[in-house]
Amino acid sequence: MKGEIITIGNELLSGLVVDTNRSYVAGRLMTAGVIPSFMTTVGDDEGAIADAVTRAVERARVIVVTGGLGPTPDDITSKSIARALEKRLILDPSAERQIQARYKKRGINPPADASRQALIPHGGRVIVNPIGTAPGYYLVVGDKIVFVLPGVPEEMRVMVDQGVLSILETQGDADVYIVRRILRIFGMTESQVNERVKDVAYDGRRVTVGFLPIFPENHLTVTAHSSVSKNDADQIAQETADAMRAALGDRVFGRDDQTLEAVVGGMLITRGYTVAAAESCTGGLLAQRLTAIPGSSSYFLRGVVAYSNDSKTGLLGIDPALIAEFGAVSGEVASAMARGIKESSSADLGISITGVAGPSGGTKGKPVGTVFIGMAFDDGGTCSVRSHGYRFYGDRGRIRLISSEMALEWIRRYLIRGPSKNGEM
Repeated sequence: MKGEIITIGNELLSGLVVDTNRSYVAGRLMTAGVIPSFMTTVGDDEGAIADAVTRAVERARVIVVTGGLGPTPDDITSKSIARALEKRLILDPSAERQIQARYKKRGINPPADASRQALIPHGGRVIVNPIGTAPGYYLVVGDKIVFVLPGVPEEMRVMVDQGVLSILETQGDADVYIVRRILRIFGMTESQVNERVKDVAYDGRRVTVGFLPIFPENHLTVTAHSSVSKNDADQIAQETADAMRAALGDRVFGRDDQTLEAVVGGMLITRGYTVAAAESCTGGLLAQRLTAIPGSSSYFLRGVVAYSNDSKTGLLGIDPALIAEFGAVSGEVASAMARGIKESSSADLGISITGVAGPSGGTKGKPVGTVFIGMAFDDGGTCSVRSHGYRFYGDRGRIRLISSEMALEWIRRYLIRGPSKNGEM
């Protein structure tokens, strides 16, 4: 089935807000056998919204509209859709009750204009919003279906997953079943990924393979199509993804929506290891990612942001002479930081990051993007240490992000392979 996505809001057209809704909706529609053919962004203009909906109904079977369902005067989506579909707006009692209950649960008196959110085009059926005040709804127009959802990403996503997808399942007339698998890779360029998998055989009539750089990772997508059943599409996608993963080896750290920190956290729990982190240029980002996973208290013991030289000395016990001789951004200091955090916390692994994130602070010998990572670990009853230097590129945020990603990758590689003999894990 063909689909169309319409996102509404002046803030999207002006660039003040990044439109993440369209990509999320597109991905979820694909799982339901709906292939988005058009994506449209419209400002808060009644005529423009009505025109966009009219065109969408003419050329797509499934239309998803997000945004413009709030209580303020610029929220005109329902009025515009009623105009496009030549329907009158009615006050839906179930929507009004949902709104009143949501305000009551929050202990807030509903504003005078809150009920305008319950005005929906005649024939619309309410989709419950479990976390926000604005209900969504859908309308069946002949053999077309129009979904209308709030624009707040958190609300929209749960309503797509719990409402839109289940409603689409009841339609029961999908002419194609689509299943997508994603292999998540770190430490290889897009070209290197392609080189590894180029000889993997798959049915090009039923499978599409794509390469998607999402900094600092590269994702390989396997999309399988079947006219038989969803199970058939799932089997085709799984077999192809397994063959691709075999070709890529352990550079694949996860699948689908797995994050590197979730994978590392799971491995630490499974193997019974504990970790502590000492950070400089990343300012606690590594610790934040390690503790973002439920159950992280079982493996994360301590995080220290030793930003200044004095803090490296005072908190981690690093000899000031070492910093004076090699500089705070060096393999020697990264090693000392890793050893210091491991010994002070009694963790199984100590991981450290020190570098120049920029935009200033670089030198000819250590330009912006120079980063050293260190790891301390038990080795036959003694504490061994490895460190390695990298040159990362980009702005401050990108350098900090890829540095934390590399540190997580060090932990993952250690848990898979054990320590290397040449410094880098």
